[in-house]
Amino acid sequence: MAKKKKVEPEDDDDLEDLEEEEFESAYPEIEKKTTEGGTDLKEPQPLVSEDEEEIEEFEYELEEEPEIPEYKHLNLILNRGLTDNDYELKIEGQSHGFCNILVKHLLNVKGVNMAAYKYTRIEPAQIFIRLEPDHKIKEIIYQGIESLREEVIEVQNIFKKLT
Repeated sequence: MAKKKKVEPEDDDDLEDLEEEEFESAYPEIEKKTTEGGTDLKEPQPLVSEDEEEIEEFEYELEEEPEIPEYKHLNLILNRGLTDNDYELKIEGQSHGFCNILVKHLLNVKGVNMAAYKYTRIEPAQIFIRLEPDHKIKEIIYQGIESLREEVIEVQNIFKKLT
């Protein structure tokens, strides 16, 4: 096994050999002020010029931008059913809870005769909608989603009041 040599610390004589001028050039000058009692106070010179101080005074704080809610976009597939007024709406990635509440809101929309859903783990959720004649499916779905959105906003406002 190799022996380690003892390393002796170097002398600090190098620091003593430096001249005062070298130290002064590295640090800003300090003015001496006296107080009424006659003691000396040392006040460092500001590192920022007066112009930069004025700029700092006029800086404005940025206002926080309002939070934009993050929406989850649904993948919807709309197909015609057996008759002209029957439609099948497939919704990917949604569970019983969402389908149930959406069907409830669709049933409250004028022009909807029937609305029901089927949910299996194999296929995406399917909502079956039967309309009265002369109604457009896209308008019906839009009205159902808007009423659902309004209810969600009401619930959010109630929870905000509670907290």
